[in-house]
Amino acid sequence: MKQTLITYLRKPSLLQWVWKKFLSFFFFEQWILMLSTSARHTTPDWEDFKPLMPPPRYDWADPFLWMHDGRRYIFIEELPHATQRGHIACLELDEQLNILSKKIVLERHYHLSYPFLFVYDGQMYMMPETKANRAIELYRCVHFPDKWEFEKTLMPNVKAVDATLIDTDGKWWLFVNIEEEGGSSWDTLYLFFADNPLTDQWTSHPRNPIVKNVSTARPAGYILVQNGTLIRPSQDCSVRYGYATNFNQITVLTEADYVEKCERTFKPPLRGNILGTHTWNELGNIKVIDATLRRRKF
Repeated sequence: MKQTLITYLRKPSLLQWVWKKFLSFFFFEQWILMLSTSARHTTPDWEDFKPLMPPPRYDWADPFLWMHDGRRYIFIEELPHATQRGHIACLELDEQLNILSKKIVLERHYHLSYPFLFVYDGQMYMMPETKANRAIELYRCVHFPDKWEFEKTLMPNVKAVDATLIDTDGKWWLFVNIEEEGGSSWDTLYLFFADNPLTDQWTSHPRNPIVKNVSTARPAGYILVQNGTLIRPSQDCSVRYGYATNFNQITVLTEADYVEKCERTFKPPLRGNILGTHTWNELGNIKVIDATLRRRKF
């Protein structure tokens, strides 16, 4: 009987559940933003970043930087803990990267996150994550930053997360994790291509899924161009969701083949209350990430 009890208690799932319950009595987790103007590119230190704190019981995550008429903005997922349904908000920053204002800019009856922004033919668009509506949806900006209209569905009947576009070599490439029924949204990356980003006729890459690895698959922000090299930020979810951010060098990107290699992983500090990070974006010398904190309730 004693041995059976010990064996039962040693089960990782039970121990993890007990530990989480214990921690939840004293602490809560909150996603925040962090900004840096360090000259170090994809090799910064956590000390380079300063926090931007959301209100209590809200998460701020999936930050995307944007410059408009010489002013700095961050589009984010804002998640009220009470509803667990995210919407898209926009923060305006001053020259010292302090928050001047916040507006909710896009809200639906389903969860929104990852507000990917791009311009095509002089028009600004947003492609937020709309997995909860089983589609990849596109929105057109009609008044910056706070008025967006539904443009079209790029892909219907798909549970897609963190869709990320890049325009190179005359093609638009769409990187996206797709959750199969009963599967995970963390570990399977698909690639599609088309001649323009507004089409609903995307060609599936013959190597799909191009990445099948919980440590490197899921997108984590804009694809960076460094000295002519494409660097794809991705999430490492091997320890927990949103544990760390990888920088993957894309060495082959053609209609027939795809190859990338992980060059570096930006992990949370070994000590302290930062538990993870899962988005990285840059604008000039400004870098923005998100981070999940363990915070005291009392």
